[in-house]
Amino acid sequence: MESEIQLLRQAREFDEEALAAIFDTYYRPLYRYLYHQTGHVQTAEDLTAKVFQRFLEALHKGQGPEKNLKAWLFKVAHHLAIDESRRLVFRDHMPLDEQLIDVKQGMDEHLHIAHETERIHLALNKLTPQQKAVIILHFLEGLENAEIARILHSTIGAVKALQHRALATLRRQLIPNHMEGEPNEQPVL
Repeated sequence: MESEIQLLRQAREFDEEALAAIFDTYYRPLYRYLYHQTGHVQTAEDLTAKVFQRFLEALHKGQGPEKNLKAWLFKVAHHLAIDESRRLVFRDHMPLDEQLIDVKQGMDEHLHIAHETERIHLALNKLTPQQKAVIILHFLEGLENAEIARILHSTIGAVKALQHRALATLRRQLIPNHMEGEPNEQPVL
């Protein structure tokens, strides 16, 4: 934590090494978060660039994070993702996912992976924006509930509740014949 505060002090002085270290440390996690929020490579790249643009603008104005740089950056990313999803509501179509196909994989395996990926994306899209953010931040980015609470301007209890409801929804969507509170086994006849 002390190294992050020192890094922020140096960044406020526009130290190029400190700014590069911040970019190198947070670009990939922010990109992954935004990709999972938007489902589109180019949009995620553009929004990630905007996060760093907002960071530099804040520093230039003498603002920005004093501590908790990671939470500040993810909070900006979260708000940009919400703005993007609102913008997409007014479009007639959603952008197609750009998927990389490993040529070595057999066609059956590729189709299975594509089908499962589509199922997961559809299930994630049935979550509320807050639930989706909690799942992505916790399970894909590895953030702790306290960090997620800061990013979402929420409490740890609310984050836990969102996570619980989101997991229950995903379970119902992804596991056939799943009943809440019952084991997912077929009776033996």
